[in-house]
Amino acid sequence: KNLNAKDYYFTISEYSKKDFLKYFPVLKSEHIFTTLLAANTQVFYPCQQKVNDIRKKYKVPKSCKYIFTLSNLDPRKNLLRAIKTFVDFIKKNNINDLVFLVGGSKYDSVVTQLKILCPDYEKYKNRIIKLGYVPNDDLAPLYSGAEWFTYTSQYEGFGLPPLEAMSCGCPVITSNNSSLPEVVGDAGIMIDWDSDEQHIEAYEKYYFNKELRAEFAQKGLERSKQFSWEKCVDDMVTIFKN
Repeated sequence: KNLNAKDYYFTISEYSKKDFLKYFPVLKSEHIFTTLLAANTQVFYPCQQKVNDIRKKYKVPKSCKYIFTLSNLDPRKNLLRAIKTFVDFIKKNNINDLVFLVGGSKYDSVVTQLKILCPDYEKYKNRIIKLGYVPNDDLAPLYSGAEWFTYTSQYEGFGLPPLEAMSCGCPVITSNNSSLPEVVGDAGIMIDWDSDEQHIEAYEKYYFNKELRAEFAQKGLERSKQFSWEKCVDDMVTIFKN
């Protein structure tokens, strides 16, 4: 309620800027500056040498590869659909060597909903490994060892987890909405957040195409270099001076 036409503002994405202008027409576009966020490169980097230890810590079966997501239970994060379509995907393709690591959520509270959405949940529940809260030090190894990272949110003001994953050389699947295209660009598979079919197709593209995973892992690494806290701060300082 204190937003006004006189003050100047920073937003973390162009999409967020458009939202502020949409919902607060009193604001002036020329008074709002976008300064993109970044992943901490001292924390998020490819670290394959730590993957075996992280697999042991989170009890990932030796015979299985894994995919990863990091999400809270906010409905806009679309966690239920990501899990349901994973089950549909492994069932459809008779896949036995892949598990889904779910970090950052109190997974037990979504089981009831999953049982409704996914009649086969009980049959496949051992293929979904709940991690709960994941310490920062564990994230880079988890990203680095994943076949891909899934983050198909309904809305994001920026979307740090996909950028963190890309910084670790992990292929990503994200939604094609809100600020996520600004973060991921052409360096990941982008889909409609509300399409079960597109989720399954994206999973199939990565699972059955090692070369595609390698291509997007490299693209993600290169794109992640466009984001830095130094650039963010330099841009803000320049704006302050002006």
